[in-house]
Amino acid sequence: MKFITAPKLLNLLIYVVVGVVFLNSCHSNNLDSEDNYVKLVKTRHAETVSSFKKKTFPGILKEDKKMNLSFRVSGPILKYYVEEGDYVKKGQLIVEMDPRDYEVQKQAAQTQVKQLQAEYQRIKELNDRQSVADNDYEKMKAGKELAETKLKNADDQLSDTRVYAPYSGYITKVDFDAGELVGKGTPVASIIAVNLLKVEINVPASLYINKKQITKIECTQEDIPDKVFPLNLYSDGKKADNSGLYTLYLSYTPTSDSKLMPGMNVSVDVFINNSDKNLVSVPSTALFEKGGDSYVWLVCDSTVTAKRVTLESSFKNGYVNVSRGLKAGDEVVTGGLNLLSDGEKVRVVPAASKTNIGNIL
Repeated sequence: MKFITAPKLLNLLIYVVVGVVFLNSCHSNNLDSEDNYVKLVKTRHAETVSSFKKKTFPGILKEDKKMNLSFRVSGPILKYYVEEGDYVKKGQLIVEMDPRDYEVQKQAAQTQVKQLQAEYQRIKELNDRQSVADNDYEKMKAGKELAETKLKNADDQLSDTRVYAPYSGYITKVDFDAGELVGKGTPVASIIAVNLLKVEINVPASLYINKKQITKIECTQEDIPDKVFPLNLYSDGKKADNSGLYTLYLSYTPTSDSKLMPGMNVSVDVFINNSDKNLVSVPSTALFEKGGDSYVWLVCDSTVTAKRVTLESSFKNGYVNVSRGLKAGDEVVTGGLNLLSDGEKVRVVPAASKTNIGNIL
């Protein structure tokens, strides 16, 4: 029988003790790792949902006012003082008719009035002295007043041989040349006012009955890129046309650099607020059911909390709108919902970087 010497026994005991300590150390570390284990979760932030809808309609710009100018008397045109395309101010002389016939007419009426006024004054004095019958006096008075009326008419006709701009605007048409004979009421020029432009759009009843929810109207013109022009709704048609559409009347106040002019085609965008609620959108994978209600796991300070939410709409494109329980920016868990518990600590998986794939850097 061989006996283990003291030195060898001592070495053996040292190995055993070290082994036990090592094993205990490993076991202790495993326990600590299990106790301190934190679950990794993927999250998304709730995003604001726009409650505005945009509907687009075609339209054609029109001038605010358009008028055909004409004489109230007949005669040959003496002179035009404008050309097509000219900008004129209110009260500016546009065209003049040869006034000779009307000047003669006025002079004759003035002579007649002068004579009758003198005769009337004489008869009146005699009537006051009862030397002339009242009937003769009244006849003379009526004749004088009729002559004065004719003079007033002759003066008006002479004034009507000139046509002035009724408002500031552009001359769009000159219809005759100097010397041409024109009749009473015949258009001799046209003028438009462009200090305000108008456009009409035809909308369905669904938009018409909700016109009070319109928040903004604007238009664009394809030949004027990168420019948006604000429009104002000033009136609407109260009756639908044969197609069941209602007319909205819009206006635009031009600026010096707008470049919009009558006759241009525009696309009119109408923005409507469909909801008075502050909606947010979250992935449908963030929802779970509990007691018949919908919940999400809300992450705050690395802790998850079950948050009840009210859904506003059904799932669409993997997302759902929430009207109550969340606000924009809230962070919710999007996977492994059944593995979490209220108040549990979690660690959020960093979002994948487009430039650092796999978060290697």
